[in-house]
Amino acid sequence: MVKFRTDSLNRTNKRKLKRKFIRIFKRSILLFFSAAIIITITIFFFHSLNDTKSDSNKIRKHKSKNVNLVLKKTVTNEVVDVNHDPTIDSYLKSLNFNGTALVVKDNKVLINKGYGYADFEKKVPNNSKTVFYIGSITKVFISASIMQLQELGKLNINDYLSKYISDFPNGNQIKLFHLLTHTSGIPEHLETKQEISHGDLIKKIGQGHLKFPPGTKWNYSDSNYSILAYILEKVTKEPLDVYVKEHIFNKAGMKHTGFGDEFYHEPYISKGYKLKDNSMISPSLPDMSELFGCGDIYTTPYDMYLFDKALYNGELFSKSSLQLFFTPFKENYAFGMYRDPGSYSDHGVLPGFNSLNSFSRSGKKFVVLFSNIQNGVKSLGVVNNQIFNIFRN
Repeated sequence: MVKFRTDSLNRTNKRKLKRKFIRIFKRSILLFFSAAIIITITIFFFHSLNDTKSDSNKIRKHKSKNVNLVLKKTVTNEVVDVNHDPTIDSYLKSLNFNGTALVVKDNKVLINKGYGYADFEKKVPNNSKTVFYIGSITKVFISASIMQLQELGKLNINDYLSKYISDFPNGNQIKLFHLLTHTSGIPEHLETKQEISHGDLIKKIGQGHLKFPPGTKWNYSDSNYSILAYILEKVTKEPLDVYVKEHIFNKAGMKHTGFGDEFYHEPYISKGYKLKDNSMISPSLPDMSELFGCGDIYTTPYDMYLFDKALYNGELFSKSSLQLFFTPFKENYAFGMYRDPGSYSDHGVLPGFNSLNSFSRSGKKFVVLFSNIQNGVKSLGVVNNQIFNIFRN
Protein backbone atom coordinates (compact mmCIF):
# COMPACT_ATOMS: atom_id res chain seq x y z
CA MET A 1 0.00 0.00 0.00
CA VAL A 2 2.74 2.38 0.84
CA LYS A 3 4.48 1.61 -2.42
CA PHE A 4 1.27 2.14 -4.41
CA ARG A 5 0.66 5.56 -2.89
CA THR A 6 4.28 6.62 -3.53
CA ASP A 7 4.11 5.61 -7.21
CA SER A 8 0.78 7.31 -7.57
CA LEU A 9 2.10 10.50 -6.04
CA ASN A 10 5.15 10.44 -8.29
CA ARG A 11 2.97 10.11 -11.38
CA THR A 12 0.71 12.90 -10.15
CA ASN A 13 3.66 15.20 -9.46
CA LYS A 14 5.14 14.47 -12.86
CA ARG A 15 1.86 15.39 -14.56
CA LYS A 16 1.67 18.63 -12.54
CA LEU A 17 5.26 19.51 -13.38
CA LYS A 18 4.64 18.78 -17.05
CA ARG A 19 1.54 20.99 -17.13
CA LYS A 20 3.45 23.73 -15.28
CA PHE A 21 6.34 23.45 -17.73
CA ILE A 22 3.97 23.72 -20.70
CA ARG A 23 2.32 26.83 -19.19
CA ILE A 24 5.72 28.44 -18.57
CA PHE A 25 6.86 27.52 -22.09
CA LYS A 26 3.73 29.04 -23.68
CA ARG A 27 4.15 32.22 -21.65
CA SER A 28 7.81 32.42 -22.64
CA ILE A 29 6.92 32.03 -26.32
CA LEU A 30 4.23 34.73 -25.98
CA LEU A 31 6.62 37.10 -24.19
CA PHE A 32 9.31 36.45 -26.81
CA PHE A 33 7.03 37.29 -29.72
CA SER A 34 5.61 40.34 -27.91
CA ALA A 35 9.10 41.65 -27.22
CA ALA A 36 10.11 41.01 -30.83
CA ILE A 37 7.10 42.97 -32.09
CA ILE A 38 7.79 45.89 -29.73
CA ILE A 39 11.48 45.99 -30.71
CA THR A 40 10.59 45.89 -34.42
CA ILE A 41 8.09 48.73 -34.08
CA THR A 42 10.58 50.80 -32.04
CA ILE A 43 13.37 50.31 -34.60
CA PHE A 44 11.01 51.21 -37.44
CA PHE A 45 9.84 54.35 -35.60
CA PHE A 46 13.34 55.67 -34.90
CA HIS A 47 14.48 54.78 -38.40
CA SER A 48 11.57 56.78 -39.85
CA LEU A 49 12.26 59.68 -37.47
CA ASN A 50 15.92 59.79 -38.47
CA ASP A 51 14.98 59.67 -42.14
CA THR A 52 12.62 62.59 -41.59
CA LYS A 53 15.27 64.60 -39.75
CA SER A 54 17.82 63.75 -42.42
CA ASP A 55 15.48 64.86 -45.20
CA SER A 56 14.68 68.04 -43.27
CA ASN A 57 18.37 68.82 -42.84
CA LYS A 58 18.99 68.19 -46.52
CA ILE A 59 16.26 70.63 -47.43
CA ARG A 60 17.64 73.28 -45.06
CA LYS A 61 21.23 72.79 -46.22
CA HIS A 62 20.61 72.51 -49.96
CA LYS A 63 18.22 75.20 -51.11
CA SER A 64 18.66 74.21 -54.74
CA LYS A 65 16.67 75.01 -57.83
CA ASN A 66 14.79 71.75 -57.27
CA VAL A 67 13.54 73.10 -53.92
CA ASN A 68 12.32 76.21 -55.71
CA LEU A 69 10.45 74.06 -58.20
CA VAL A 70 8.74 72.23 -55.33
CA LEU A 71 7.86 75.55 -53.70
CA LYS A 72 6.35 76.82 -56.92
CA LYS A 73 4.12 73.78 -57.17
CA THR A 74 3.16 74.06 -53.51
CA VAL A 75 2.17 77.71 -53.48
CA THR A 76 0.67 78.07 -56.95
CA ASN A 77 -2.86 77.82 -55.60
CA GLU A 78 -2.11 80.46 -52.95
CA VAL A 79 -1.50 83.22 -55.50
CA VAL A 80 -4.64 85.30 -55.83
CA ASP A 81 -4.43 88.47 -57.87
CA VAL A 82 -6.93 91.12 -56.77
CA ASN A 83 -8.67 93.58 -59.08
CA HIS A 84 -11.53 95.56 -57.56
CA ASP A 85 -10.90 98.83 -59.42
CA PRO A 86 -11.22 98.58 -63.21
CA THR A 87 -10.33 102.27 -63.65
CA ILE A 88 -6.89 101.92 -62.03
CA ASP A 89 -6.37 98.55 -63.71
CA SER A 90 -7.15 100.01 -67.15
CA TYR A 91 -4.86 102.98 -66.49
CA LEU A 92 -1.90 100.70 -65.64
CA LYS A 93 -2.58 98.54 -68.69
CA SER A 94 -2.70 101.62 -70.92
CA LEU A 95 0.86 102.44 -69.82
CA ASN A 96 2.05 98.89 -70.54
CA PHE A 97 3.15 98.82 -66.92
CA ASN A 98 5.27 95.72 -66.29
CA GLY A 99 5.55 94.57 -62.70
CA THR A 100 3.25 94.25 -59.70
CA ALA A 101 0.98 96.97 -58.33
CA LEU A 102 -0.80 97.24 -55.00
CA VAL A 103 -3.42 99.89 -54.26
CA VAL A 104 -5.24 100.12 -50.91
CA LYS A 105 -7.94 102.55 -49.81
CA ASP A 106 -9.58 102.57 -46.38
CA ASN A 107 -8.05 99.17 -45.51
CA LYS A 108 -9.52 97.60 -48.65
CA VAL A 109 -7.16 96.12 -51.23
CA LEU A 110 -8.35 97.45 -54.60
CA ILE A 111 -5.46 96.20 -56.73
CA ASN A 112 -2.85 93.55 -55.94
CA LYS A 113 -1.85 91.93 -59.19
CA GLY A 114 0.91 91.37 -61.69
CA TYR A 115 1.25 92.99 -65.09
CA GLY A 116 3.38 91.69 -67.94
CA TYR A 117 6.23 89.28 -67.43
CA ALA A 118 8.59 88.45 -64.60
CA ASP A 119 10.73 86.64 -67.20
CA PHE A 120 10.18 87.62 -70.83
CA GLU A 121 12.29 84.82 -72.29
CA LYS A 122 10.41 82.10 -70.41
CA LYS A 123 7.05 83.92 -70.57
CA VAL A 124 6.62 83.75 -66.79
CA PRO A 125 3.99 86.33 -65.74
CA ASN A 126 4.27 88.67 -62.78
CA ASN A 127 1.79 88.02 -59.98
CA SER A 128 0.93 89.38 -56.55
CA LYS A 129 3.72 87.34 -54.92
CA THR A 130 6.52 88.16 -57.33
CA VAL A 131 9.55 89.58 -55.49
CA PHE A 132 11.55 92.57 -56.74
CA TYR A 133 14.79 94.21 -55.68
CA ILE A 134 13.72 97.61 -54.31
CA GLY A 135 17.00 99.54 -54.36
CA SER A 136 16.99 102.64 -52.18
CA ILE A 137 13.69 101.77 -50.51
CA THR A 138 15.99 99.55 -48.44
CA LYS A 139 17.01 102.68 -46.52
CA VAL A 140 13.68 103.02 -44.71
CA PHE A 141 14.23 99.64 -43.04
CA ILE A 142 17.63 100.80 -41.80
CA SER A 143 16.31 104.11 -40.47
CA ALA A 144 13.43 102.31 -38.72
CA SER A 145 15.96 99.99 -37.06
CA ILE A 146 18.03 102.97 -35.92
CA MET A 147 14.94 104.53 -34.32
CA GLN A 148 14.25 101.29 -32.46
CA LEU A 149 17.79 101.24 -31.10
CA GLN A 150 17.49 104.86 -29.98
CA GLU A 151 14.33 104.02 -28.04
CA LEU A 152 16.21 101.17 -26.36
CA GLY A 153 18.98 103.57 -25.38
CA LYS A 154 21.59 101.71 -27.41
CA LEU A 155 22.48 104.75 -29.50
CA ASN A 156 21.43 108.35 -30.09
CA ILE A 157 20.99 109.97 -33.48
CA ASN A 158 22.89 113.01 -32.17
CA ASP A 159 25.94 110.87 -31.42
CA TYR A 160 28.99 111.58 -33.53
CA LEU A 161 30.17 108.95 -35.97
CA SER A 162 33.53 108.76 -34.20
CA LYS A 163 31.82 107.15 -31.19
CA TYR A 164 31.19 104.02 -33.25
CA ILE A 165 33.97 104.15 -35.87
CA SER A 166 36.86 105.88 -34.14
CA ASP A 167 39.13 106.19 -37.18
CA PHE A 168 36.54 107.38 -39.73
CA PRO A 169 37.72 110.64 -41.35
CA ASN A 170 35.87 113.70 -39.97
CA GLY A 171 33.89 111.36 -37.72
CA ASN A 172 33.96 113.95 -34.92
CA GLN A 173 31.95 116.33 -37.15
CA ILE A 174 29.38 113.91 -38.59
CA LYS A 175 26.33 112.92 -36.51
CA LEU A 176 24.11 109.89 -37.10
CA PHE A 177 21.38 112.44 -37.81
CA HIS A 178 23.43 113.74 -40.76
CA LEU A 179 23.72 110.21 -42.14
CA LEU A 180 19.96 109.61 -41.79
CA THR A 181 19.08 112.84 -43.60
CA HIS A 182 21.81 112.79 -46.30
CA THR A 183 23.40 115.96 -44.93
CA SER A 184 26.77 114.45 -43.95
CA GLY A 185 28.63 115.63 -47.05
CA ILE A 186 29.96 112.08 -47.60
CA PRO A 187 30.04 111.33 -51.35
CA GLU A 188 28.69 108.21 -53.08
CA HIS A 189 31.00 105.21 -53.21
CA LEU A 190 31.58 103.36 -56.48
CA GLU A 191 29.41 100.23 -56.50
CA THR A 192 31.31 97.47 -58.32
CA LYS A 193 30.57 93.87 -59.19
CA GLN A 194 33.26 92.61 -56.80
CA GLU A 195 32.44 91.21 -53.36
CA ILE A 196 33.67 93.37 -50.50
CA SER A 197 33.62 92.93 -46.72
CA HIS A 198 31.65 95.40 -44.61
CA GLY A 199 34.83 96.68 -43.01
CA ASP A 200 36.55 97.25 -46.35
CA LEU A 201 33.43 98.97 -47.69
CA ILE A 202 33.52 101.46 -44.81
CA LYS A 203 37.22 102.09 -45.42
CA LYS A 204 36.49 102.71 -49.10
CA ILE A 205 33.72 105.16 -48.21
CA GLY A 206 36.05 106.95 -45.81
CA GLN A 207 38.50 107.67 -48.63
CA GLY A 208 36.09 110.17 -50.20
CA HIS A 209 36.40 113.88 -49.38
CA LEU A 210 33.45 115.71 -47.81
CA LYS A 211 31.46 117.72 -50.34
CA PHE A 212 30.43 120.27 -47.71
CA PRO A 213 30.50 120.77 -43.93
CA PRO A 214 28.08 118.30 -42.26
CA GLY A 215 24.56 119.63 -41.76
CA THR A 216 24.88 122.57 -44.18
CA LYS A 217 23.54 121.02 -47.40
CA TRP A 218 21.72 117.99 -48.77
CA ASN A 219 23.29 115.40 -51.07
CA TYR A 220 21.76 111.97 -51.59
CA SER A 221 24.40 109.31 -50.99
CA ASP A 222 24.07 105.54 -50.56
CA SER A 223 27.23 105.65 -48.46
CA ASN A 224 25.37 107.27 -45.55
CA TYR A 225 23.17 104.23 -45.07
CA SER A 226 25.96 101.70 -45.52
CA ILE A 227 27.67 103.41 -42.57
CA LEU A 228 24.44 103.29 -40.54
CA ALA A 229 24.08 99.57 -41.30
CA TYR A 230 27.65 99.00 -40.14
CA ILE A 231 26.97 100.87 -36.89
CA LEU A 232 23.77 98.87 -36.40
CA GLU A 233 25.78 95.65 -36.55
CA LYS A 234 28.33 96.97 -34.05
CA VAL A 235 25.66 98.09 -31.59
CA THR A 236 23.47 94.96 -31.79
CA LYS A 237 26.39 92.53 -32.21
CA GLU A 238 24.25 90.81 -34.86
CA PRO A 239 24.40 90.65 -38.65
CA LEU A 240 22.19 93.29 -40.25
CA ASP A 241 19.83 90.79 -41.85
CA VAL A 242 19.31 88.90 -38.57
CA TYR A 243 18.35 92.05 -36.66
CA VAL A 244 16.08 93.49 -39.36
CA LYS A 245 14.28 90.19 -39.95
CA GLU A 246 13.49 89.75 -36.26
CA HIS A 247 12.63 93.32 -35.34
CA ILE A 248 11.15 94.69 -38.58
CA PHE A 249 10.07 92.01 -41.06
CA ASN A 250 8.61 89.61 -38.50
CA LYS A 251 6.87 92.36 -36.53
CA ALA A 252 5.20 93.63 -39.70
CA GLY A 253 4.25 90.12 -40.87
CA MET A 254 6.42 90.24 -44.01
CA LYS A 255 6.82 86.70 -45.36
CA HIS A 256 8.40 87.30 -48.76
CA THR A 257 11.11 89.81 -47.91
CA GLY A 258 14.83 89.31 -47.47
CA PHE A 259 18.38 90.31 -48.28
CA GLY A 260 20.69 89.85 -51.24
CA ASP A 261 20.91 86.45 -52.88
CA GLU A 262 18.14 85.00 -50.69
CA PHE A 263 16.06 86.47 -53.52
CA TYR A 264 16.73 83.39 -55.64
CA HIS A 265 15.16 81.05 -53.08
CA GLU A 266 11.76 82.75 -53.36
CA PRO A 267 9.07 80.88 -55.34
CA TYR A 268 8.31 83.82 -57.65
CA ILE A 269 11.26 85.96 -58.72
CA SER A 270 11.52 88.71 -61.30
CA LYS A 271 14.29 89.22 -63.83
CA GLY A 272 15.40 92.81 -64.33
CA TYR A 273 15.29 94.48 -67.75
CA LYS A 274 16.07 97.79 -69.40
CA LEU A 275 14.90 99.26 -72.70
CA LYS A 276 17.80 100.25 -74.94
CA ASP A 277 17.62 101.20 -78.63
CA ASN A 278 14.12 99.74 -78.98
CA SER A 279 15.19 96.39 -77.55
CA MET A 280 15.13 94.75 -74.14
CA ILE A 281 18.38 93.97 -72.33
CA SER A 282 19.00 92.40 -68.94
CA PRO A 283 21.61 94.52 -67.13
CA SER A 284 23.81 93.02 -64.42
CA LEU A 285 23.52 94.16 -60.82
CA PRO A 286 26.35 95.35 -58.58
CA ASP A 287 27.54 92.79 -56.07
CA MET A 288 25.06 92.83 -53.19
CA SER A 289 27.88 93.47 -50.69
CA GLU A 290 28.37 96.89 -52.33
CA LEU A 291 24.70 97.67 -51.63
CA PHE A 292 25.00 96.88 -47.91
CA GLY A 293 22.29 98.78 -46.03
CA CYS A 294 21.41 100.97 -48.99
CA GLY A 295 19.95 98.70 -51.68
CA ASP A 296 20.18 94.99 -50.86
CA ILE A 297 16.57 94.20 -49.82
CA TYR A 298 13.89 92.55 -51.97
CA THR A 299 10.17 92.27 -51.25
CA THR A 300 6.66 92.18 -52.72
CA PRO A 301 4.26 95.15 -52.94
CA TYR A 302 1.97 93.52 -50.37
CA ASP A 303 4.80 92.99 -47.89
CA MET A 304 5.82 96.61 -48.46
CA TYR A 305 2.28 97.66 -47.59
CA LEU A 306 2.42 95.59 -44.39
CA PHE A 307 5.58 97.47 -43.40
CA ASP A 308 4.05 100.87 -44.21
CA LYS A 309 0.98 100.03 -42.14
CA ALA A 310 3.03 98.78 -39.17
CA LEU A 311 5.22 101.89 -39.36
CA TYR A 312 2.29 104.31 -39.56
CA ASN A 313 0.36 102.58 -36.76
CA GLY A 314 3.30 102.81 -34.36
CA GLU A 315 3.89 99.05 -34.20
CA LEU A 316 7.65 99.36 -34.79
CA PHE A 317 8.37 102.22 -32.39
CA SER A 318 6.51 104.91 -30.44
CA LYS A 319 4.36 107.68 -31.91
CA SER A 320 6.77 110.33 -30.62
CA SER A 321 9.65 108.64 -32.46
CA LEU A 322 7.39 108.32 -35.50
CA GLN A 323 6.81 112.08 -35.54
CA LEU A 324 10.56 112.65 -35.59
CA PHE A 325 10.96 109.92 -38.21
CA PHE A 326 8.63 111.76 -40.62
CA THR A 327 10.03 115.26 -39.98
CA PRO A 328 12.14 116.45 -42.95
CA PHE A 329 15.38 118.33 -42.42
CA LYS A 330 16.33 119.44 -45.94
CA GLU A 331 14.82 118.82 -49.39
CA ASN A 332 11.66 117.33 -47.81
CA TYR A 333 13.72 114.27 -46.85
CA ALA A 334 13.12 112.78 -43.42
CA PHE A 335 14.56 109.45 -42.20
CA GLY A 336 14.60 107.27 -45.32
CA MET A 337 11.42 108.78 -46.78
CA TYR A 338 10.31 111.98 -48.48
CA ARG A 339 7.45 113.99 -47.04
CA ASP A 340 5.33 115.31 -49.89
CA PRO A 341 2.36 117.70 -49.47
CA GLY A 342 -0.15 114.88 -48.98
CA SER A 343 1.92 111.73 -48.63
CA TYR A 344 5.12 109.97 -47.59
CA SER A 345 7.13 108.18 -50.25
CA ASP A 346 10.37 106.46 -51.12
CA HIS A 347 11.79 105.41 -54.46
CA GLY A 348 14.40 102.88 -55.55
CA VAL A 349 16.24 102.14 -58.79
CA LEU A 350 18.69 99.34 -59.57
CA PRO A 351 19.81 98.06 -62.98
CA GLY A 352 16.66 96.37 -64.29
CA PHE A 353 14.35 97.48 -61.45
CA ASN A 354 12.30 100.57 -60.60
CA SER A 355 10.20 100.81 -57.42
CA LEU A 356 7.97 103.37 -55.75
CA ASN A 357 6.24 103.18 -52.37
CA SER A 358 3.78 105.83 -51.22
CA PHE A 359 1.02 106.32 -48.66
CA SER A 360 -1.16 109.26 -47.67
CA ARG A 361 -0.40 111.24 -44.54
CA SER A 362 -3.83 110.16 -43.28
CA GLY A 363 -2.74 106.52 -43.50
CA LYS A 364 -5.83 105.63 -45.54
CA LYS A 365 -4.36 105.28 -49.04
CA PHE A 366 -1.39 103.20 -50.16
CA VAL A 367 0.17 102.82 -53.60
CA VAL A 368 3.09 100.45 -54.24
CA LEU A 369 4.48 100.05 -57.76
CA PHE A 370 7.34 97.61 -58.41
CA SER A 371 8.57 97.20 -61.98
CA ASN A 372 11.20 94.87 -63.42
CA ILE A 373 11.77 97.17 -66.39
CA GLN A 374 14.01 99.96 -65.14
CA ASN A 375 12.75 102.53 -67.65
CA GLY A 376 9.52 100.91 -68.79
CA VAL A 377 7.44 103.84 -67.52
CA LYS A 378 8.71 107.39 -67.89
CA SER A 379 8.01 108.27 -64.25
CA LEU A 380 6.53 106.09 -61.53
CA GLY A 381 6.01 109.30 -59.57
CA VAL A 382 3.62 110.56 -62.25
CA VAL A 383 1.81 107.21 -62.25
CA ASN A 384 1.51 107.35 -58.46
CA ASN A 385 0.06 110.88 -58.61
CA GLN A 386 -2.46 109.85 -61.24
CA ILE A 387 -3.67 106.96 -59.08
CA PHE A 388 -4.14 109.38 -56.18
CA ASN A 389 -6.15 111.60 -58.56
CA ILE A 390 -8.34 108.61 -59.41
CA PHE A 391 -8.91 108.16 -55.66
CA ARG A 392 -10.26 111.71 -55.45
CA ASN A 393 -12.68 111.15 -58.30
